[in-house]
Amino acid sequence: MRIEARFGLILAICFGFGLLVAGYISYTLAFREARAEVNEKSRVLLEMGMSLRGYTVEEIAPIVGALPSDGAFHPQMVPSYGAQSTLKRFSGAFPDYVYRETSLNPTNVADRAADWEVGLIRAFKKDPAMKELSGETGSHEGLRYFLARPLRMTSIACLQCHSTPAAAPKAMVEQYGAGNGFGWEMNDVIGVQIVEVPVLPTRAKATNSVLVTVGSMTCVFVLSLTIFLLLLRHYVTRPLSAITRSTYSSSVGGDGVISPETPLDGQFRDLGQAVHRLKISLNEALRLFERSNGADRNLP
Repeated sequence: MRIEARFGLILAICFGFGLLVAGYISYTLAFREARAEVNEKSRVLLEMGMSLRGYTVEEIAPIVGALPSDGAFHPQMVPSYGAQSTLKRFSGAFPDYVYRETSLNPTNVADRAADWEVGLIRAFKKDPAMKELSGETGSHEGLRYFLARPLRMTSIACLQCHSTPAAAPKAMVEQYGAGNGFGWEMNDVIGVQIVEVPVLPTRAKATNSVLVTVGSMTCVFVLSLTIFLLLLRHYVTRPLSAITRSTYSSSVGGDGVISPETPLDGQFRDLGQAVHRLKISLNEALRLFERSNGADRNLP
């Protein structure tokens, strides 16, 4: 195997191992960064939901309550309705982010918690100090990242609609029925805020980042290796080949002259000169040996 091939193979093996390590580290960091970005945006969306709930309670509900009664129930004065309706429009521009508020016992049955959400609500009930939960739910293409926070009953005014059907507005009971959304107590966890984001786009983003990094490194390596091998052939292989040919030529009786076009600099020039001096020394030794043998033959 030629020296260029040996060096190329060694460097390729080293680069391949280094590329695997760099790719793994790059993917881990890219995925972690993408997940942190999703987590931060989800946190912002949850804060928006809380702000909309507060705005509905403090600004919208008093205005709607002061209007002349028409005997109808206006859901616009309900914090959950205001937050979910507004952020549903927001999701139209950002379809990957879904905001929902679910409960074990909601007034609107459309807000009833799914099985895995029931586990979140119970976890918040069990640990009052827990502020949020995050993780993944679903599988395969439906895998989603979620960030959830508890919704607690902190306003006495809310008990007017959620304590007993008798205390609730008749229009609300007529619209939603008397079997849901009642029996809530102060400081109890009544539901959860949840932001869900598909995981696959996050992984695809991390994968694309890794591919760009690995591709760039590979291009740089191939270009560097090509230049290295060309320089190796010009400054190392050619001089060694010339010295080898010269030495072989001398061993079989040739002149052993190295072409002047072959670059011999530094140690290669010294090696060439040493080979040339060795040739001269050997020739001189052979002549002395032949003279000695000739003199011995002329003796009586």
